Amino acid sequence: MTKTPFTITRINNACVLISIGEHHILTDPYFLDVSFIGITELAAIEVKDLPPLTAILGCHDVTDHWQMEGLVDYPHDKDDVTLFVAMDSQVITAKEAGFSQVEVLEWGEKRTLGANLIIESVEGQNMLKWTVNNYVIRLGATAIFFGGEARDLSPLAEYYKNNGSVDIAILPVNGVHLMSYYQLVMTAKEAVEATKLLGAKQLFTIHDAHRPIPFFININSSGEDAEIAASKETNIEVIRMPTGQVWSNSSLSA
Repeated sequence: MTKTPFTITRINNACVLISIGEHHILTDPYFLDVSFIGITELAAIEVKDLPPLTAILGCHDVTDHWQMEGLVDYPHDKDDVTLFVAMDSQVITAKEAGFSQVEVLEWGEKRTLGANLIIESVEGQNMLKWTVNNYVIRLGATAIFFGGEARDLSPLAEYYKNNGSVDIAILPVNGVHLMSYYQLVMTAKEAVEATKLLGAKQLFTIHDAHRPIPFFININSSGEDAEIAASKETNIEVIRMPTGQVWSNSSLSA
């Protein structure tokens, strides 16, 4: 079965724009630079230049993944956008920014937007005070996995067991640890393993733009480490894109 063409535009950090069919889905919005967050990339797209969005997905409620202040000036009808989030606090800030269609999507739940776009919430992790969601976007035979703050591998293996493979895994690779000992996201090597567990052959790297903060934030790996790890797995392609660049799956088929 032929796969539906889609593109992924990397905006910065874990914020990407996924365009598939007639739909545009924005993930983990972060458009306004906040110096103490420590993101080394500026947003490659201005909010005013976004297309009309079908959905916005938020993995959890931390500024570098959920910055609704940056979307206050979204230029299209906010009532036409459905937002799926992991935490009640995200609902509050989304509504403060003028978005009315906001829902906490519990792990294992799915919603259909329009006639055929399916958004699924996949178990992430409970982390300190945060709940973390992963998501799968489905249109026809195409499935895109997005885990902006993904860390744990076992839920991904379980997802594959119950639902089959995805076409591409969009995953973090810098292995951020809090104060050296508490892991927040998966490492590059774990991202390659996660891609395998999901049955995908391509890993699109994100969450690779944090700077270390002494005694607080440690960066344990990078996209380059993902390429090294994947070089030992002949069927895994690592896709590393500069901000503002667009990747297309137009050559994929099944």
